[in-house]
Amino acid sequence: MRLTLACPAAVLLVLRSFALHAQAAPTQAQAEFIKAAEEGAPARISSKAAIARLEPSGKLTPVRPGGNGFTCTLIPDESTAPVCADEPGLRWFVAAVSKQPRPPASQTGVAYMAKGGTHYEMPDGQIVMNKSAGAKDVKEPAHWMLLTPLDPAATGIPTRPNAGGSYIMFAGTPYAHLMVYQDPKLLKD
Repeated sequence: MRLTLACPAAVLLVLRSFALHAQAAPTQAQAEFIKAAEEGAPARISSKAAIARLEPSGKLTPVRPGGNGFTCTLIPDESTAPVCADEPGLRWFVAAVSKQPRPPASQTGVAYMAKGGTHYEMPDGQIVMNKSAGAKDVKEPAHWMLLTPLDPAATGIPTRPNAGGSYIMFAGTPYAHLMVYQDPKLLKD
């Protein structure tokens, strides 16, 4: 998951604007964006989620209001991977994309990436947030995330993708979080 996200207040403004503004029928471009963003999570979540455009600056622009506390968007990098996150998860993504030094202190967030994503990996296998010399792009399978600080030493959870399917991405940084390589669309209610 390549992350390159603005302030939590912006997230709250977008979420409030969804509730305050009725929108006309979407344009064809909006309809295509909605369809692509909805691919981030199971239909039972994404069909009721708000849809917003996320810019590298962290600016969120409402496309469609939602009603279940989730917002779906496309990560604003070369991957344009779809992601659907709850409110704390969306604040985490906004901070990461806009290169804030740390995510906002808040509740644990949940995010789904049912189409997978891409991350940067150094030759020694370390996963890093920003591409640098020697880093390669690595395609990730479908997964979901718990966006909360985790310490590999305290939890015993590995820091690299493995056959077990779970690991701590960005270990040792404020953006450390649990990655679970499990297709969200296969999760049952």
